[in-house]
Amino acid sequence: MGLDISAYSKLVEAPDAERDEDGELVYWQGMASFFDNPDFPGRFEGLKEGMVYRIEGDCSSLSSGYGTYNGWREQLAELAGYPAEPYERHGRAQHSHCVSCWNGAAGPFAEQINFSDCEGTIGPVISAKLAKDYAEFAERAEAVGGYFWEKYQEWKGAFDLAANNGAVNFH
Repeated sequence: MGLDISAYSKLVEAPDAERDEDGELVYWQGMASFFDNPDFPGRFEGLKEGMVYRIEGDCSSLSSGYGTYNGWREQLAELAGYPAEPYERHGRAQHSHCVSCWNGAAGPFAEQINFSDCEGTIGPVISAKLAKDYAEFAERAEAVGGYFWEKYQEWKGAFDLAANNGAVNFH
């Protein structure tokens, strides 16, 4: 199992999308609906819960194992300058650069660092903010290089797409 991400641009509301008797879409091709994860308020901004959207722009996807993604996200938090802070996991004390964001810190990448690693959607408003963060930190990320830089570019591309009236869907 792992984390799959789909990014979309140019979403257009399709309130008249045909549904079957169970409320499921009859035709999914070129359409999408999104989940507003209630544990992360505000991330869905710019989208409507329960709305079906017609995809009139581009799409992209990326995948990662949960552990790999969380390790990468730890590097992202370190790159952004969040200090390593203690937290408890499975009864053991550990340190993570993500802790500040988990505790509500605002700053670069905070909305992604403090977001589900398995389900939910980041809408166009927060995607635009994150796209800006990715652009501002690109030079530093490139200096890190390797796998980190490779994934950084993929995430940057996803948020760049979604900033154009789109979404980044974690599923």
